[in-house]
Amino acid sequence: MTPPPVAPAPAPAERARLATARRRFGLAPEGEEFPLAGDVGSRRYFRWTARGRASVLVVLYPEPASTAQENWTAIGAALARTGLRVPALLDDAPDLGAALVEDLGDRDLAVEIEEASPPDRPRLLDEAEELLHAVRTLDPVAARRNPPFDPGFFFRELSQTRLWAFEKGGATPMAEADRAEWDRLTSALSHAAADPAFTGDPVPTHRDFHANNLMRVPGGRLALIDFQDLRSGPPDYDPVSLRFERAGESVPSDPAAYAEAVLLQRAWKVLGTFEKMLALGRPVYRRHRDTALRVLRTNTAPGGPWAPLLDFLSPDSGGVS
Repeated sequence: MTPPPVAPAPAPAERARLATARRRFGLAPEGEEFPLAGDVGSRRYFRWTARGRASVLVVLYPEPASTAQENWTAIGAALARTGLRVPALLDDAPDLGAALVEDLGDRDLAVEIEEASPPDRPRLLDEAEELLHAVRTLDPVAARRNPPFDPGFFFRELSQTRLWAFEKGGATPMAEADRAEWDRLTSALSHAAADPAFTGDPVPTHRDFHANNLMRVPGGRLALIDFQDLRSGPPDYDPVSLRFERAGESVPSDPAAYAEAVLLQRAWKVLGTFEKMLALGRPVYRRHRDTALRVLRTNTAPGGPWAPLLDFLSPDSGGVS
């Protein structure tokens, strides 16, 4: 099994914020806190434990009264009303940029996929994808808290991919002609991925519906986490995140069952995200980056409209140009 990433110790300013949050939430001073390695976002998670008490998570947001904290609370409540399992919000202090959240443990769907025998893995992905039926019944008010996916949104994401995967955060800018070609191709891809005529009418979309954001909780259900960015988007967006990203990619799925533009937009988007994380010194994302490269090379139709994007990749399998 892949070892979990190591979380950095809290900085002095975080320690002070944690102490304030502990007092606000009434956590016993004899308890202990352990930093947890989060994912791409900037929130910080600390598991608080004390003898005779169930562990809980103290969440620190980057700043007080953030939209992300408001959205997590509102969207989580709306998802729970559909019958989905989400972490319970035990206490909330937006003025501190802190929240107290149910601890769902460490067993996510990625662990289960890695531990399962190959014949059992498709069943796990099917179980996860079933959750999307309930997600799509979400109260429209909650789904509108974030702007919907549209061509401009998708294009801005792929501009970040150019910045981090090919320009090393701006240190090595593309030649003007190459940049113009990248922008032309990714603009066309973004428009195709957001066009309901090709991808279907928009539905409530988790946005990061991958195996690391699905937790197995006591009682056997899968719970959703990291849902604060939920918005309206193409029906295939969450399924391709699940099946063609991270641990889910190890389970054979038929790319022809999904809109190619949606699959490729997501894969190029996460390639940029993973390259950024690597540049920021988080090597745990290397295997996710390599998966994204494999997905792009394997699932781009030869001779299709998006095939020229592959010319930007290094001819070997080890990275980008």
